[in-house]
Amino acid sequence: MSTEKTHQKHPKLLRPQLGNYARTEFALVGTTCARIDGLLEEWLPQLSDAFRVLTVTGKHGELPEYDARRVGEKVMNDSPSIWNEYDDQLLGKDYDLVLVNGNHYPAARQIVFVDPKKAGTLERRKEQLTDVAAVIFCPGAEEMPDWLQEHLAAGPRVQGKFEDSHDLLLPLLRSEATAHRPPLKALILAGGKSSRMGVDKSQLVYRQETSEVDRMIAMCRTAGLEPHLSVAAASDSSDAAVPQIADRFAGMGPMGAVCTAFLSEPDTAWLVLACDLPLLEADTLKALISARDSRKFATAIKGTSKPFPEPLVAIYEPRAYSRLLQFLSLGRACPRKMLINSDVALLEIKDETPISNANTPEERAAVLTTLGARK
Repeated sequence: MSTEKTHQKHPKLLRPQLGNYARTEFALVGTTCARIDGLLEEWLPQLSDAFRVLTVTGKHGELPEYDARRVGEKVMNDSPSIWNEYDDQLLGKDYDLVLVNGNHYPAARQIVFVDPKKAGTLERRKEQLTDVAAVIFCPGAEEMPDWLQEHLAAGPRVQGKFEDSHDLLLPLLRSEATAHRPPLKALILAGGKSSRMGVDKSQLVYRQETSEVDRMIAMCRTAGLEPHLSVAAASDSSDAAVPQIADRFAGMGPMGAVCTAFLSEPDTAWLVLACDLPLLEADTLKALISARDSRKFATAIKGTSKPFPEPLVAIYEPRAYSRLLQFLSLGRACPRKMLINSDVALLEIKDETPISNANTPEERAAVLTTLGARK
């Protein structure tokens, strides 16, 4: 047996669990485009209260020569560009739910409309019916065609008449988007140089002979989060019960640590915690978790007297990964800069003690005085 190592040209990366566009997507297929596009237009605002939703349809009528994007009163016209399936995923992965006009484009799951006027169109697309979640009967349709009944390995989860489609399908879409909401885990930043403190801040002890990193681990577990340690390099000496994530963006500080976590688990949302917050307690973490808005790039804590949010007591959603990389491409390696200039949710707190940093020996002494006064 050969002992030679197989050459690997590219590094192994975990890929996010996406369909043609996103984690949760449905193609509406089998009836007229007017009916499908009408549903997409009706559902978009109703689902957007809880989810970030993208609709995809086809060309109906003439389109402008140039693509236009409007932000407020600013209108930007873009020259035509090449677009492929990777661009579909680069766009779609930032959404919680993608709804597609299946008469034009496929999606990983389908909502099938049985419509006598479009029976031939539906049958021609039967190879695209890979995971049918619902069958809806349009006016004039009495039963499922034999070929469709045979094609479905298992009965659809939802079945009913078109006049009931609103009540049948909206709960289905909400349920599926909720089920695929990214799980939340904790990322404790324990790989910093602690140059201002002069010693490793994660190993400092403020109370009960417990190091800050161990206190953070226990606090995350109390808040119901699985803790992970962000470290400069993996070590066998650390607590084996706590997974380590070795930094793959060397020299990029906390921003590199967060990006590395997304490389490790791209479908996970990360509650990021620094080890220089000795007055932070579990109740603040629980309040942050309760305030989480997964439609945003992130949910962060902000003291009412502070001009900016705290980037290292914040929840970063998977869609924040691309945003962080975009800021890196602009030469910006500050996660606070990304938060300030992105669509984020803020949890404002009047008592700013929990987010008081201890980065120097003087600040450590002040924290010890505060903790002493509490006894």
